[in-house]
Amino acid sequence: MSLLFPAYLAGLLALGLPWLLHRFSDQQADEQRFPSSRFLEPTTPPVSRTRQLKYRVLLALRILSLLLLCFLFAQPWIARQSGQAMASRHHIVAIDQSLSMRAEARWETAVQQVRSVLDELPANDSVELVGFDTKVRRLGSNRDESVTSIRQSLANLQPGYLASDYGLSMQALNSLATEQDMPVKVWMITDIQQSALPVQLNALYAPQISELEVQSVITQDQRNVHLSATALSSDGANVQINVQLMSSETQLSKPVNGAKSELAEPVTVQVIFDDQVLAEQRTVVSAGALETLVFDRLVLPASSNPVFTVSIIEPDSLPEDNSVDVVVKMARPMPVVLLQSEADVSDNASVFLSTALETDSLAEVQGISGNAENVPADTRTIITARNLAAPIAVELLQYVDTDANALVFRSDVPMQAEEASVQGSEIGLVDEAHPLSLGQLSWYGTRFFDVPNITLGEQDRVLLQTRDSQPILIERPTARGRLLILNDRLDGVGSNLPLQPVFVALMQSILNYFDASTALPDQITIGNRLALPAQVQVLDPDDEPLLTLEASAHSGAIELTQPGLYKIIGARGEHALQVVLDARETDLTTVNDSALEAWQARYLEAGDDLSVADTALNSSSRQAADKLLLAQGGDASRWAAWQILLPLLVLALMLESGFANRRLDVRRDGS
Repeated sequence: MSLLFPAYLAGLLALGLPWLLHRFSDQQADEQRFPSSRFLEPTTPPVSRTRQLKYRVLLALRILSLLLLCFLFAQPWIARQSGQAMASRHHIVAIDQSLSMRAEARWETAVQQVRSVLDELPANDSVELVGFDTKVRRLGSNRDESVTSIRQSLANLQPGYLASDYGLSMQALNSLATEQDMPVKVWMITDIQQSALPVQLNALYAPQISELEVQSVITQDQRNVHLSATALSSDGANVQINVQLMSSETQLSKPVNGAKSELAEPVTVQVIFDDQVLAEQRTVVSAGALETLVFDRLVLPASSNPVFTVSIIEPDSLPEDNSVDVVVKMARPMPVVLLQSEADVSDNASVFLSTALETDSLAEVQGISGNAENVPADTRTIITARNLAAPIAVELLQYVDTDANALVFRSDVPMQAEEASVQGSEIGLVDEAHPLSLGQLSWYGTRFFDVPNITLGEQDRVLLQTRDSQPILIERPTARGRLLILNDRLDGVGSNLPLQPVFVALMQSILNYFDASTALPDQITIGNRLALPAQVQVLDPDDEPLLTLEASAHSGAIELTQPGLYKIIGARGEHALQVVLDARETDLTTVNDSALEAWQARYLEAGDDLSVADTALNSSSRQAADKLLLAQGGDASRWAAWQILLPLLVLALMLESGFANRRLDVRRDGS
């Protein structure tokens, strides 16, 4: 038997405390009143008296409780016999299916290693095959099928395009290990990619796994250049394409003193449209370096939604990231409808709003008369004046519920008994937690002279109010879309807000807030979930629909696992979405030897040779890991005694309490 925390045995010194309390407790007999002492013979008082222990059972229980408490904190454990720990075990063979496994010869090597592991397993052991990247997927088990079937299924496996994360994978494998009633050994077949390590290395610790063996599929030096590109047209006639090149390499023989290779290789980048090379540049990129190229003054083709292909001519180990299709992002202002549905709307309000919205070409304002039903289908933002003394019109709420946005300001002139304040009221409360970032705007000099009362709903959120607690800007929750209410006529009379510089900043913040809710991204990284509004359909790069009719009728999110150009078709027309590879996953740099040895050292069994692992893993870290493992009861080769000590301590304390209460009752009644 061994102890994890032997220092707690110092608490055994307290075992003498109960003995002292029982030994020297007050045992003086109670004085008894006697009528007369004249008839008693005189005696000599004793010089000393004998003290005897009383309540010996209670003393024994108290000493036992302290003894159990000390050993419980010391965490005793007993090593199991090696034959019991190794009699039979469950094997989990995990094969890496991330993008980097598509590099030259890696996947073929991984499949061969899995077959070798399956061939060498003992006949009495169970085995299951799983694949992992950002998730762990069960691929087969000899409990459901034969090992021969599992071996044959390897021929149909292929690596995907997602990135791998060893931290998430180890936690998922730990969950699989909890389902077993025998020791679990994990065989991880991977390319030991540096970018797959988690930020918190503790995520690699899986206490339910008794042994881990990481097998590398790296058999040769490899080099890869990752290409990413964006295209922008600011004038609708010319296109600027920005290209970034990131080089990485895998070195089978590590350089001296950890120095990086300084070899720079030539890279040729071409811009292609409609199978014609429009431009070409040549540069050199060193391993670990980032190189940027700019293709300027390219003529924008006349076709709608033109797509350029940017590619690298020279081959490398990972061809999947050597070419990318780029959609031209047009610097177009956001379409906004200024809906004029009230006859008494001030002309000044229209001028102030149009001027603020069209500053820096952020929006293109179009004035329309009527109600929300007259708004074009491709416009998702309207600004309108309404009578805020009455409920918001149904047609406006129905428009917002189509994943649209509306800013409603006051049109009515309320009848007030008191005259408007001459000095006005300044801005008081600002909701700085809201995405509008109103707290970052300068409200100096803004005054509100005539703020009408407004009835707030139970779920309304006041974003801006005056010092006298009059709401100015309110957000009203809706089923879909966003609705903001501005309690001001914007005529320059009720307040000087439209005349202040902060009014332009406020309108731009509102437009950005609206755009973030309805705008679809032009580019996302593969594996990320794409939030979609209702009534849209997504077509993959092969123009195949991804959503069912039921799914497209509601807003939701979808995970895209294939790179390429997707099309999102909805009421606003067709939107091109570029799904790109994760740049970190294309980095072929491998984990250094010390980190790999430290990772595997956490799972070495008792009795294994720790000489190599201990040099890579700090001894204090190893001890902390062992202590955590034993405390959780996750080591198959060791048995923690706290599982017996804790119930015994509880029982001893309960008995001690019962005997102590009995002693108290005896002393109370004098018996």
